[in-house]
Amino acid sequence: MEPTTEIKDLQGLSEAVAAERLKTNGYNELPSTKQRSIFTIAGEVVREPMFLLLVACGASAGIASAYNAPIAGSFFVAEIILGSIAMESLGPLAVSAVVATLTIRVLTAAQVMYRVPVFQLNSPWEMGPYVILGLLAGGMAPLFLRSLKQSEEFFIALRLPLVARLALGGLLVGVIAINVPQVCGNGYTVVVDILNGRLVWTVLLGIFACKWLATMSSFGSGAPGGVFTPTLFMGASAGYLFGTGVHALWPASGVDPGAFALVGMGCVLSSTTRSPLLSIIIILEISLNYSLMPALMLGCAVSTLVARRLHPASIYTEPLRRKGLIVPQEATASEAATERTVGDLMRAPVPPVRETATLREIADRFLTGANNFLPVVDGKNQLVGLAALQDLKEYLGTGEEFRGVIAYDFMRPPPPCVTPNQRLVEVLPVVLASEQRNIPVVNTLRENRLVGALPRAEVLGIFSEAIAESSKTEG
Repeated sequence: MEPTTEIKDLQGLSEAVAAERLKTNGYNELPSTKQRSIFTIAGEVVREPMFLLLVACGASAGIASAYNAPIAGSFFVAEIILGSIAMESLGPLAVSAVVATLTIRVLTAAQVMYRVPVFQLNSPWEMGPYVILGLLAGGMAPLFLRSLKQSEEFFIALRLPLVARLALGGLLVGVIAINVPQVCGNGYTVVVDILNGRLVWTVLLGIFACKWLATMSSFGSGAPGGVFTPTLFMGASAGYLFGTGVHALWPASGVDPGAFALVGMGCVLSSTTRSPLLSIIIILEISLNYSLMPALMLGCAVSTLVARRLHPASIYTEPLRRKGLIVPQEATASEAATERTVGDLMRAPVPPVRETATLREIADRFLTGANNFLPVVDGKNQLVGLAALQDLKEYLGTGEEFRGVIAYDFMRPPPPCVTPNQRLVEVLPVVLASEQRNIPVVNTLRENRLVGALPRAEVLGIFSEAIAESSKTEG
């Protein structure tokens, strides 16, 4: 069943989400207002993590319904757009993807997107050609990305109004489509014909070249059409052409070029998105063909490694880099600084003292421990103050009149605290302003019950690594 929904401009969605994350986390300045999409403008009004999650859920639902692939839709958004496969975000993404998939199945009776034969691996030696296919796909992806970039630069250099650029791009696509109508639309019927071996390789070679040119014209002019499905189209074409060559050189193997087309779809998608897991899942979901799992996994892994070596940015991060935005999900240190929570680093709390503890008890604690601050709690373990070694010095060496002094008499007010579910980037101001090596962690800011401690040095170390990595990226 041909999909009834088309993914529109996923680059713009990635840009909006990444830009909002960057602005919220203080990474970089956003582009001018003219460059911002409606998602970014909305994000300036709703400056909460919930906004990002809602946008992500919408993207997950769109991909799941367009490709009848709820698992791939969830992981695509989690891995590529949000940059984190965390349960607190993956859960809502999965729910939205499942609801969208069920809805589209009820409305269209769609079950399997690509109906393909069952391919088999007849010999372990067949894995060799699939490795070569992964190498070729990994080399093809940077060429594809560079061609899209050059096409966009060409249209921008014309200095035409946006409407004129769109018209020119449409004219070029129309001229190609008049002669090769297979380049129109999402290419579903052509891909099905490729997978089932209904096209002659000479005809397919021409269609492949024309589809590449049409995608460049559409993308470069700024037309909202996306490149996700064209990537699958060209992967299937390249895989089938390669499989035809393998069959001609090694006829005794009995390999089916359609099998190489299916694996080629995953390899090219993996090398352009830099996401082998997503590619494996979506190929399995849209085809329901698990017989080529080993070849698909190996090909996707090889193509991703080759593509990363030749071209660092993916098809979705390349537009962000050209506009001066740093993409946190590509950097491990930056992701740690922006995505990890207090609970991830929280340790056991510094053993507190009661508000009724005597001066002698508190002095003994300071003498036997390495902390310069001790949390003071009441009978309900609520943080009510802070005992500082510096404040205790005026009582040392005094007479009997100070034997009745307790913690309540000289403790400081409760310091600013953090909670386990807060992100590190949210508590950074508290960490920077704190004098304590271990910042108190409370269950909630209302109850203020002491549950742990956040090591200040470890938090600052994470942000130092993120800044250093960011500087290397910019340089």
